[in-house]
Amino acid sequence: MERKRLIIIIIIIILFLISILISKVYYEDKFKVSFETGTDEEILTSYVKRNSSVEQPKAPKKEGYVFIEWQLNGEKYDFNSKITKDIVLTAKWIKEEYITISYETDSPYNIEDMKILKGSTIEKLPVAVKDGYDFVGWYLNDKLYDGEIINDDANLIAHYELKLENKSFKIGDKVVIIGSYSNSAYSTYSPFSIAIGWNREILGIFDNSNYPYMVGNKNGVTGFFKADSIQLIS
Repeated sequence: MERKRLIIIIIIIILFLISILISKVYYEDKFKVSFETGTDEEILTSYVKRNSSVEQPKAPKKEGYVFIEWQLNGEKYDFNSKITKDIVLTAKWIKEEYITISYETDSPYNIEDMKILKGSTIEKLPVAVKDGYDFVGWYLNDKLYDGEIINDDANLIAHYELKLENKSFKIGDKVVIIGSYSNSAYSTYSPFSIAIGWNREILGIFDNSNYPYMVGNKNGVTGFFKADSIQLIS
């Protein structure tokens, strides 16, 4: 009886040592990546080898909210990052509220309003068509919309420029400088303009000249431009 008990104890000790060995082999030089969802849904902890990346899990769900991203220390986590220590990734949520985006095209080709998630960006902007013009982009609050987050109903306004073959200007037109200029209407000198993006007015037009459009403001002449160096402000 004593012998049998001794054998059982020895077997238990051996199994215990084997489990420790297996654990050591498996976890040695590995790091723990935990996922906190903020919900009852649990995502299994991952153990990743040093300098390896962790696989992004399926997005969790939370009623009344939309999952945005996984964050580490308040910043979006890059799942291509190499793991060098234990980390905890936290789910970022935003409340499921929607806002209306309307489009003002200044052409017969209207674009229907769309709904987007409040606090998100417009993933794919439509293209506005206007006969005789090239579409430049959408402006929001007098600035070119460049994918920033929108939190309220918004109206995007289409901006265009005349197709090059249709460009013609008249004195008094308001233009924005988009290219090089000259100091003279008849010069061939064409330096890069440091005034690109500035709004100006056409003060004069010179026929049969290299740079026919004299542009400036109340302070005087800015320079002389070709048609493809200025853009009508629509």
